[in-house]
Amino acid sequence: MAHRPVRMLAAACAALALAACGGGEYPYSTGARMADDTLLTYRVKAALDQDTALNARQVRIASTADGRVVLTGWVDTPEMVRRAGEDVRHFVDGAKLDNRLRVLPYAPGIGGGPVIAPGLPDVPASAPVSR
Repeated sequence: MAHRPVRMLAAACAALALAACGGGEYPYSTGARMADDTLLTYRVKAALDQDTALNARQVRIASTADGRVVLTGWVDTPEMVRRAGEDVRHFVDGAKLDNRLRVLPYAPGIGGGPVIAPGLPDVPASAPVSR
């Protein structure tokens, strides 16, 4: 766990180095934009990881293009959806947020319980299957 900040710092430095090498005919070349988007991804991930009330392992940063951040994945409560959005807005300057997080309480890996679809009978896994 102690290596995570070092890796993030190394990735951020690499992104900045790429931005410096962007060159090109235009003042803001494609290489520089890609480096900025990569750095933005790491900044968003770091902001989400800092929030201990948020299970950031279930949150995916689907894309960061031209400063637009798309969050996808599953969280336990509507409060976590709100918190993730606030974290990005508060800690990451210049990010345009598209929060597509969904609430899925008690999902395997999140709350530990099963997900039961409404209307389906609750049948134990050991029950015989009729054909």
